[in-house]
Amino acid sequence: MLSTRSRRVTLGCSIAIVVVLLVAACGKRSIGSPSATTPVILISIDTLRSDHLPAYGYKGVATPNIDALRADSILYERAYSHVPMTLPSHVSILTGMLPADSGIRDNIGNRLSESIPTITELLKKNGYATGAAVSAFVLRRETGINHGFDFFEDSTKQVSGGDSAALGRIQRKGGDTLQAAQPWLDRQGAQPFFFFLHLYDPHTPYEPPEPFFSKYPNHYDGEIAYADSVVGDLIASLKSKGIYDKALIILLSDHGEGLNEHGEEEHGMFLYREALQVPLIVKLPKSRRGGTSVSVPVQLVDIFPTILDRTATPPPKSGHRPGQSLLTFLDGGATRQIYSETFYPRFHFGWSDLHSLIEGNDHFIRAPLPELFNLSADPGEKNNLVAAGDRRTYTRMRAAIEPFIKEATAPTTFDPEEAAKLAALGYVGSTVATHKGQTLPDPKTKLDVFHNIRIAYTHYENNNEPEALRITNELLADNAQLVDLWDLKSKILYRMLKRPEALAAAKEGLRQNPGSIALLFDIANLSLQSGDLDGALQHAEIAAKIEPGQGHEVLARIWIERHNPDRAEQEAKLAMQTVIDPTVELMLLAGVEMDRQNYQKALDYLDQAEAHVKEKSPPRLVNLHLTRGDALARLGRGDEAEREFRAEINDFPADPKAYSSLVMLLATEHKLDEATQVIFAAIKASPMPHTYVVVAETLKAIGDDRGAIFWTLQGQQRFPQDAELRALPKRLAEVTPALKSRLQ
Repeated sequence: MLSTRSRRVTLGCSIAIVVVLLVAACGKRSIGSPSATTPVILISIDTLRSDHLPAYGYKGVATPNIDALRADSILYERAYSHVPMTLPSHVSILTGMLPADSGIRDNIGNRLSESIPTITELLKKNGYATGAAVSAFVLRRETGINHGFDFFEDSTKQVSGGDSAALGRIQRKGGDTLQAAQPWLDRQGAQPFFFFLHLYDPHTPYEPPEPFFSKYPNHYDGEIAYADSVVGDLIASLKSKGIYDKALIILLSDHGEGLNEHGEEEHGMFLYREALQVPLIVKLPKSRRGGTSVSVPVQLVDIFPTILDRTATPPPKSGHRPGQSLLTFLDGGATRQIYSETFYPRFHFGWSDLHSLIEGNDHFIRAPLPELFNLSADPGEKNNLVAAGDRRTYTRMRAAIEPFIKEATAPTTFDPEEAAKLAALGYVGSTVATHKGQTLPDPKTKLDVFHNIRIAYTHYENNNEPEALRITNELLADNAQLVDLWDLKSKILYRMLKRPEALAAAKEGLRQNPGSIALLFDIANLSLQSGDLDGALQHAEIAAKIEPGQGHEVLARIWIERHNPDRAEQEAKLAMQTVIDPTVELMLLAGVEMDRQNYQKALDYLDQAEAHVKEKSPPRLVNLHLTRGDALARLGRGDEAEREFRAEINDFPADPKAYSSLVMLLATEHKLDEATQVIFAAIKASPMPHTYVVVAETLKAIGDDRGAIFWTLQGQQRFPQDAELRALPKRLAEVTPALKSRLQ
């Protein structure tokens, strides 16, 4: 028999074992059970480095709302993106797939296949209402990222052409995005819902609103502080509705920002830690495990299985998805290999694509000049261990990354028929003239070129067109594969009113890079303006296969010029189906009614368009007052027409079209002295070759041959090499009938 002391020891050990087991069981239960009634809120703050948040130890900015959320949440200390670009990274988050498997490897020229299920579609099948509000054009519905959403608010409008460099800057403030989604959120009742909020702050340009602009000299941090305030507004709304406590809330970023640490100001080109490591904060219902941290490296494709797990949603039956639920790492876990890539340097500059593998503290970057870093000893990645001679780790990581690497095709969704049409137009090739196995420059060796490209764009944005053109020409002379620069050159020349040269540049760029959607639209628009309606139609029809919204918009304008109002109306209404803000489409419908000579109905459409314009900042739209003035003049309401033409001139003083219309109106009213003053005002406001052309054509149309000859000679003397002015004498006779029709 056991002694009393022995029985006490045995009993004590048994109790201890039971306590340990109970604690372990409680630990597992502490995350709660999966439930198909759990509200899910996914907040993505674009371009947010984790090391610029106080939750990760940063001292340079105050983020009280994210800090409060973090206190209720699990913080993942080392979370990594798979690609430093907005669209492909968000596709990885919403599909659980790496970019090579989803097919989305760039911000433009891609559309997510309907055959790939998104987290939204799966939740919807599980009884969830689904809503989203995004802050940037790169996440517009035409990309396919809206699959499965009942509500998808993406009312940011693209500038004409869609060049990839400017594309990322078509955005709205996060507060406006949340405000646009608030009515949908307010309607959510007993039904479980999934809400995706995308904030584009702190993406470039770093322009936080006050008081954050003045408070933070580092405006990147100022935008982070502003984004935090928007997060605070959302959290407050959720708490007021009793949703916060029972919700699964995930806050993350799609990628980081270079901030010149390795020579890159923004992101997309390199795969260093500052571009890949992102914040990841997960709040469970009832704030379970709140305030804890996980040091095991995780990845953004882990979001997908985490949401499925917590909502008891069945996973898809097909497709390669390497992620695991984030909750499996709460108490540690095995080291995984985390893969990242960027094809941005190859697709847009003809330089080598880059590939990255993180395994524990080892970070290997596969490049023509490979790099290996120890993230624990060297978080700033300044000491390349390949050069330092760590052959063993280098050999292991180099072999380990190879299975992840898959060749990328050009970032377009042309089907074979559309490719054949491009070939018939003389554009044969791929997005950039590269092929598998070709030796391409390492982007690290092209930092000077990359810097000059940014300088060229800066000059363009600051309206210094001559310097922008000089730098662009030098860069293209050195490397004609710089696809974005052909688009930039075309836009520079267009702004300089050198439209034939702008069209020629766009065509040359498309010959070099037949997959460029931006150049397709450039050619379609410029061909339309030059009167080549057949060429415009050919290019617009191809472009519409990729960007249907903008494509239908251009096609509507082409059919207006062809005086086919029925086709134009059809295309305009198709375009309207793809947008939230229908301002441009309403303008097109006004143009259709002008062609039908139904001027009052045109004015009705213009009134609707103006109502939308008044909500913009600044509240103006090119051709709005000009078209209204034209309609009023044709209705015999001359005084009102004159006011509209002058309003257009006030809004857009460098555009000669409104001056031309005003001159013709004044001429019909025999106000010749006033008309002469308007001509001189046009030349003063925009002393460019095209202005002289418009003035000469206008004077010829009203029968002032001497005036037309005078201004033609003035323009030729000032711009003797300008092709449009040199061809003007021959064109005057041809354009006169068209211009005279405007007097009737």
